[in-house]
Amino acid sequence: MSKQDVCIPAAEALLESQDFRLPAVDRAMSLFELLANSQQGLTLSELSRKLSIPKSTTHYLIHTLVTRGYVQRGTDGRHYLLGLRLADVASASPAELNLRTQVTPYLRQIAARFNLTATATVQRGAEAVIIAKVESFQDAGGGAWIGRHIDLHCTAQGKALISTLSDKELDKLFGGREMARFTPKTISSLTALKAHLALVRANGFAVNDEEQVPGIRAIAVPVIDPIGGVVASVSVRGSTGQIPSPRVSLLAREMICLARGFAATIRGHVPA
Repeated sequence: MSKQDVCIPAAEALLESQDFRLPAVDRAMSLFELLANSQQGLTLSELSRKLSIPKSTTHYLIHTLVTRGYVQRGTDGRHYLLGLRLADVASASPAELNLRTQVTPYLRQIAARFNLTATATVQRGAEAVIIAKVESFQDAGGGAWIGRHIDLHCTAQGKALISTLSDKELDKLFGGREMARFTPKTISSLTALKAHLALVRANGFAVNDEEQVPGIRAIAVPVIDPIGGVVASVSVRGSTGQIPSPRVSLLAREMICLARGFAATIRGHVPA
């Protein structure tokens, strides 16, 4: 038996005999357990009392988890509930996790090159879900986090994901569903969406021109696998000042090249 083999059990025994838990992680886990057992959610004061920590500490903890999507506000604005990202992390397929690992270096390259927040998104049913993100230091808008569910009809990522679908497939996807309207620029009819997607296919990229949030613009390109299916979309987002109209086509051309480079590295790792 080697010296290393002897040291491993000894180290494990030492860990078991001492309490090496990190307080911040311990509090976050306790908060998740409290919210999981509360159907109505809990207020900041209730969480502070149950966790036996000051309100200020609870506020910072909640703010961090809300920002990451693990906790969300209730409709009354006072109670907090478990966020959707917990379910997304638990339900992410091995293929999605592998795709996230593969695409992240490309997102870092995109974010650094353009100084814009870059994301990768996949389609799950009638929604899109962000699976990877690299944030720009100049992105003050927020609104993009791993696990966030976003609309297909009014986001650049979503439109890129469905850009190759036939009219029949689009009818099935959106049939009987009302398209949410967020701004005066939001596409809110299936007829208008089909016409718009024809332009996306022709151009090779999709744009969200303040369709979801005023003052925010995004550009996305589809990542297409060897058999012509859209595996994911990669995008950049920023303010209309960071992405003025003349810059859109320039960014799009470079992103198309980067997406093709990424697509060439995929070897059957397609999300289920």
